[in-house]
Amino acid sequence: MAHITLNNVSFSYRYFPSISGGLLKSNAGLKSHLVFKDFNLEINDGDRVALLGVNGAGKSTLLKVMAGVYTPEQGTVTTEGKIYSFFGRSIGVMPQLSGLENLEIRGLLLNLPDKIIQEKIKQIIDFTELGDAIYRPVSTYSMGMKTRLTFGMLMFVEADIMLIDEGLGAGDKFFLEKAQAFIESLLDSSKILVFANHSMELIKKFCNKAILIDSGQIVQFGAIEEVIKRYNHLRHIEIYKE
Repeated sequence: MAHITLNNVSFSYRYFPSISGGLLKSNAGLKSHLVFKDFNLEINDGDRVALLGVNGAGKSTLLKVMAGVYTPEQGTVTTEGKIYSFFGRSIGVMPQLSGLENLEIRGLLLNLPDKIIQEKIKQIIDFTELGDAIYRPVSTYSMGMKTRLTFGMLMFVEADIMLIDEGLGAGDKFFLEKAQAFIESLLDSSKILVFANHSMELIKKFCNKAILIDSGQIVQFGAIEEVIKRYNHLRHIEIYKE
């Protein structure tokens, strides 16, 4: 059975002030910013979990900790099942390479046999309707074309656990309507979904549970409608403070 378990997990960004006045991340930084502290979570088969919180609450960071991209400074993260993470429309795409080359590399990174890669690429080219643009550098693509390519890459995916940070819901209306059935089947085929998105429509469509994060703590984890009510209340408080 697929699962994600976090046991007393904490994460901070360590940084030092740069000369320009900005912030540079560093393992040996002079200061640290706590993103979240002592997170305890258990996500199991059948859970479709939305991450809710105001901007900067740590939703994207939590997904990256679950995916193993970031290492927690405290606590443990254990997972069972094949994980696929989708962080933004252009993450993992190399702009200097053609769309075709990006697809070939993605298939190789997933350790797929060459025959399967080529079969998938044919399906992706047909699905995305990129035509001859598939042979051009991605740097020449419009945002809509990049979105189509990134969606196409999802056709390589066979995962037990899907971690998705934004991206879904972006793109031209015609393509999204065409992609809707594919996206639904992809998410339904995964055993666990953890999803961060600003679209309540998508969250309600794909998720049955939610986690509300605020001030580095898990405020609530439970049924989607109950957590959304708490989240909306929290948002009204934040707007009032402003």
